Amino acid sequence: MIPVSDPNPILYACVAHGTTILAELSSAEAGGGDDDLPSGHAAGCLATVPRFHRHYSHTAGGRIYAFLMAEPLVFFAIADEAVLGKPRALLFLRRLRDAFSSSAVRRCRTASGGDGSDPLPHLCLQEDFLPELRRLVQSVPAQDEEPPPPRPCLPPPTANPRPSDSDEDQKVKEKKGGKGKRKMVISVVNRDVVDSDPGNGGSKSVQKAWRQHVRTIILIDLVVCCFLLGVWVSICRGFECITN
Repeated sequence: MIPVSDPNPILYACVAHGTTILAELSSAEAGGGDDDLPSGHAAGCLATVPRFHRHYSHTAGGRIYAFLMAEPLVFFAIADEAVLGKPRALLFLRRLRDAFSSSAVRRCRTASGGDGSDPLPHLCLQEDFLPELRRLVQSVPAQDEEPPPPRPCLPPPTANPRPSDSDEDQKVKEKKGGKGKRKMVISVVNRDVVDSDPGNGGSKSVQKAWRQHVRTIILIDLVVCCFLLGVWVSICRGFECITN
């Protein structure tokens, strides 16, 4: 385990294949002198990685234990909660995942003589990936450090060209077309108002529909009465019921 020279909110970081650590980097505990994290501590954390998760974080004793899973790899970090915070810890793991090249894994498997099914040896990528891992750990900002605000992007100044004769003609045509459309809309609205006015032809059409409706009801009543009369006559065989 190689310590980080400068104090850093990332106390420990590693890339693991299952529970096998491929590359790791640790720093001294915050305010804890020159004692590093125990070597078996990370292995114990990797053994308890929750299944069916993309990322997971747990806080205990002022430390953040963050995991980022990308089968079959696990990216793990231990950070100072007061200095870094959970969002930045997960952001660090995402950057670590992006920086980890799959070609390094292929080189390690080729060197070990395996076809990918055999387990990788412990710290087989330590020498290849350590410089990149160190760079990522040392570039992690603290929680109270805000990134510089982006500079406003001003549009380039444009000269106001003088409108040509064709542009002026086009504007005149658009104005005329707009007036024509407004006149058409007004005429349609006026026609609807005239049609719905009770004092005009609209009331006549309503009266005509009402009369036709009344006639239909009267005809239905007459048909029903005639049917009932025919039933009564057929049962009584004429008007014998009345005479009796």
